[in-house]
Amino acid sequence: MATTRGKRDITEEIKAANKNLGSLFAAGDAKGMAGCYTKDGVLMPPNMKACKSHRAIARFWQGAMDMGVKGVNLRTETVEQHGKTAIETGLATLKGARGAVLDKAKYVVVWKREGREWKLHLDIFNSNNPA
Repeated sequence: MATTRGKRDITEEIKAANKNLGSLFAAGDAKGMAGCYTKDGVLMPPNMKACKSHRAIARFWQGAMDMGVKGVNLRTETVEQHGKTAIETGLATLKGARGAVLDKAKYVVVWKREGREWKLHLDIFNSNNPA
């Protein structure tokens, strides 16, 4: 079991990885975002098939950008570390032009440690808005 210090460290590392994802999104770098996933990472967005390659993941994020999403803020709620795997739960806010909130969602990410980096391995989210 991780010590309190170890838990704080992994949480900070995951928060830093999320901040990087947000920066890449804000820069319009869908390909860079896809590179934040493991080589066999899977993005599971709502109401569509899973994206199972870096190419498919980049296409999804580019599509979100093209639809008017200008920013993504990720807020980590919990992180559990299990060796080279971590499980994160959190909240996401999708923003449009001039910071208008387009959607709020919850997510679960299974992270895998690859070398010195934590990368998204399984990424699933859904909207808090009514269907």
